[in-house]
Amino acid sequence: MNSNTRLKPKRVLAEDIYKAIKEDILNVDIPPGAILDEVQLMSRFSVSRTPIREVIRRLISDDLVGMEPHRSAYVIPLTIESIREFFEAYELTQRMVLILSADRIDSEQIKLISTVDEKMAAAFEARDIRLIRKLNDEFYGSVAAASSNKFLEGLYSKLREFSSRLSALIHKSLVGDEWAEHADALRRDHDKIISALSAKDCALMGDISDQDAALFKKKVFQALKRRIPDCAKFNAPKRVDTTS
Repeated sequence: MNSNTRLKPKRVLAEDIYKAIKEDILNVDIPPGAILDEVQLMSRFSVSRTPIREVIRRLISDDLVGMEPHRSAYVIPLTIESIREFFEAYELTQRMVLILSADRIDSEQIKLISTVDEKMAAAFEARDIRLIRKLNDEFYGSVAAASSNKFLEGLYSKLREFSSRLSALIHKSLVGDEWAEHADALRRDHDKIISALSAKDCALMGDISDQDAALFKKKVFQALKRRIPDCAKFNAPKRVDTTS
């Protein structure tokens, strides 16, 4: 009994640390290629090395963090090759998911998706990038749930996690009036999706999915070009030997 009581706080604490670091990675607050310094993380969360290493192992299994023998862990870089491979899978998977959802969705699911979209409008107004990412994931996750295909839904969820870092890069690259223009374009895109879902128009949904993915890809590469001064963040990180 006493042993179990002692273990529970550690599991909860490790979970909190895991969520915090994962959010930082997905929102690019910890940039691609950055070293995850265990000592700094221990200081940040006021914990020992053990829970930090547990969290790093989980992030490695999520394909968000990499580690080589006798080296520090690092955030997996966003290379041009990995982004291109992502879009190949994303375009095909999203098209299948959205078409199935248009065929199988019900009125309650449409209401839920519309509610999430309304929340996103408020998040854009507040320029809350973290909340925008969460709500955008919830929007497309709710659409995917309507496909009633757990295999496709799981694959699409994994792809959206990779896309989160790309979306964060887009949002952080926007300047001046571009923020409002981007918000309006995204809202129009979501309106088209909701309209096609409501009409159960599978053919239209396929076209919308293609347009959505093409626009996303265009904005990603525009954002990457703007971040050329920080390009080192997107290359293989400088390794730090932790054995010395």
